Amino acid sequence: MWRNLLYIHNYYPFQDMCLTHTHQVGIDMQLFLVTPVVVFILWSSRKLGLWLIAFITVASTILRFVVTWNNNLSHVVHFGITITRMFDTANLSYILPTHRATIYFMGVYLAYILRNKSEITLSKTQLTILWTTFMSLGIGTWLGPVHMSHEEYEYKKLDSAFYGAVSPIFWGGAVAWTIYATEKGYGGFFGAILSWDKFKYFTKIAYAVYLVQFPLFFYNVGKTKHIDEFHPSLMLQIPETLAIILISIGLTILIEIPFQKLKRILFERREILNVVNKTKVDVNQNSTQVLKK
Repeated sequence: MWRNLLYIHNYYPFQDMCLTHTHQVGIDMQLFLVTPVVVFILWSSRKLGLWLIAFITVASTILRFVVTWNNNLSHVVHFGITITRMFDTANLSYILPTHRATIYFMGVYLAYILRNKSEITLSKTQLTILWTTFMSLGIGTWLGPVHMSHEEYEYKKLDSAFYGAVSPIFWGGAVAWTIYATEKGYGGFFGAILSWDKFKYFTKIAYAVYLVQFPLFFYNVGKTKHIDEFHPSLMLQIPETLAIILISIGLTILIEIPFQKLKRILFERREILNVVNKTKVDVNQNSTQVLKK
């Protein structure tokens, strides 16, 4: 438990974690602690900050390639992959912040660009080229390793190392462009879907869904004591999905929102006390000046 409390559990073996999916929280926390330095440099000098982010992303990309190549890792669950290789991939690459820094700092730079609120004008031709390019990159990260799903596939180091190195850049670029284009009014029908205001209701329970889903998955897998035949309908488990949503709503209402309110009350109370104390000091100083006069 103390590893999770300190957000360092991602530095311990993946197979020994209590809730394996929470390694992402540890990664985000560690990268978040570094981000203020990067943002300060970026805000002080855009050119220097851009070079720093470029260096971090390139170094992280090279690191993924080298580690994947040297240790025969695979970032894709391909046909015939062993459990040992999956755990090695997680422990040596997937759960480490140095390997996830590429896409993280791409997001930091995107936030910087959006924060500047600069206006751009793009022609239909330019938009067509940009959307085609970035959507091809995004879809490519899905379909690129499709040959690995074939029964006759044999593991190749170059395939795995190349995919592990470039897939975060391709996918991150596609997501970053979609966000940027939607924010600047070039999202089209896709941007309109992403901007649907009803998503705010899911946003409120999103963190609870993140925490709840895997324990429920593990429980349902663990209680299965029979062999079943696979069919596509198993990809969408309606009872399981409804259970995740209901439990997440309860977790949000009973725990997350009350703690958010408590934090707000404590900090707002402190701010009010500071204002009151400052007001008293000002009144006393004014009274003293009046008496002197």
